[in-house]
Amino acid sequence: MNKTINQRQLKTIQNFWRWIEDNETNIYNAMALGIKTDEVMEHLLRNLNYVSKRLCYIVIRENDGVKLFLTAYGHRKLFPKLIALEDAQPVLKQLIPIVIIKPITNKQLYLNKQDNYYVFPEIQVKISDLYLQLDDFNTTTKKLCITVFHPYKESKELNEVIKTMIVLVIGEVAFKKHLKNIEIKPIPKNTNGLLQLIELDEFIKHLYASMAYKRTKL
Repeated sequence: MNKTINQRQLKTIQNFWRWIEDNETNIYNAMALGIKTDEVMEHLLRNLNYVSKRLCYIVIRENDGVKLFLTAYGHRKLFPKLIALEDAQPVLKQLIPIVIIKPITNKQLYLNKQDNYYVFPEIQVKISDLYLQLDDFNTTTKKLCITVFHPYKESKELNEVIKTMIVLVIGEVAFKKHLKNIEIKPIPKNTNGLLQLIELDEFIKHLYASMAYKRTKL
């Protein structure tokens, strides 16, 4: 058990997973079949709030099943609770729980545009459909401002979905550490000069390496 988690907090975490186990079919049906989606997600958020109101969930349907992500969007002070959640998570039959979002390491599928859609209640998104450009890089704070371009129709959840894709690509720690501002716009006809979103973490490493090289030259 993580030493920063007391018995009361641990009990709350166990109760959260017990609720997930009892409602696993409802969560699956909400995402896979669209049954009472808003109601089920509202109950899910309420039960997660008992653990911490600063933790968030992401539920996505993919080809291999419905995934339940639990995230602090990189806020390290919340990691003890995430680690405790991960340690306590049960084996589920219909959901795939993922605690702390880590970066995608195998990028070739996305670079070749052979990836599958992530399915949300109102929209389906492929990471390989998304492109980006650098708007600003502050060498003091080491944070980026970027614009992400998409080919989809506007919807009320589009911006949040695309930000979720960014988190999935680079992981929640890098998302918090490196990104200051994200603009989201329709994709232009000419994508020359744009990077694929899947390349973002390598691009960040390149910026850091370039900055380090300039310092050694001084």
